Amino acid sequence: MRRIAFLMLMVAVVAVMPWGYGASSQAARNPFISSKRTNGTTESKPAVGYPALFQPAMQKIVTVQFAIRQNMVRLAGDIQQDPFGHAFRMFMLFSLLYGMVHALGPGHGKVYACAYFLNRPGTIKRGLALGCLTMLVHVLSGTVLILVGATVLKTSGAMTLENAGVVLERVSYGLLVGLGIFLAGHTLLQLRTKTVPVPQSCPGASDTRSLLVAALAVGIVPCPGAAMILLFSLTLGILPAGLGAMICIAAGMSLTTGVFAVLTIVLKQRFLGLVEGNRRLFSLAYAILALGGAAGITILGMVLFIGSVN
Repeated sequence: MRRIAFLMLMVAVVAVMPWGYGASSQAARNPFISSKRTNGTTESKPAVGYPALFQPAMQKIVTVQFAIRQNMVRLAGDIQQDPFGHAFRMFMLFSLLYGMVHALGPGHGKVYACAYFLNRPGTIKRGLALGCLTMLVHVLSGTVLILVGATVLKTSGAMTLENAGVVLERVSYGLLVGLGIFLAGHTLLQLRTKTVPVPQSCPGASDTRSLLVAALAVGIVPCPGAAMILLFSLTLGILPAGLGAMICIAAGMSLTTGVFAVLTIVLKQRFLGLVEGNRRLFSLAYAILALGGAAGITILGMVLFIGSVN
């Protein structure tokens, strides 16, 4: 029973670690807004939406991001002199690191990835796939908005990002509410017809469709951090480096988000495997996890949608 309680606690912790979806300081979102005071010391601001216990870790993430951004700014100047030399390669490396660290901060779909796999069966491959697809769409949406605004509309890329971002946010939150309701209904139908899957069951075609919807719903909101790096590169006339950075940032963010998804899948499977011998207890545990995941997606989507409208 202690092992069961411990695994249950771990599943719950993984699922709720990324509280405060979309809540972050402006310095954390914009990669080229300085987070230092005029005297040169790093400004220490509380991480919005996080308990005091996790404030030091969140502040450390902000500090590391700032250090990476400073190196990227320095390398960008060198790239102007030698577009595809050593500075270009280091710029790609720092972009990858930035993506990995940036995704540890608030938002970026970690909570939805965890909640999704609490509801649906999953494998390590599918967990990584959800993280990859979500972050690709996340970075691509910002990239498209910046390029369209700067090259087609001949306006500020940042202005296009801000204006279109508001609409995309509402579309995203609406899709998440719909997805959560669908998953909850599907789970209730399973419980009613007593077709609850065993832990080793393989995901079906319907799960693949719901995974794609989840990736689109979460990722369609453009990533401000990645978009601002592209805008910065565009301003300096190093667009190829900026586009390469987008790929590397997406890869880094995919890895981080995928790890959260895989951790949820593994812990859920271990927990359900422990209670598999007792069918009644297994069904109860499955119902709690699955309905909890669906409810989390629905409620967060509704809260964020209402907040975006107001």
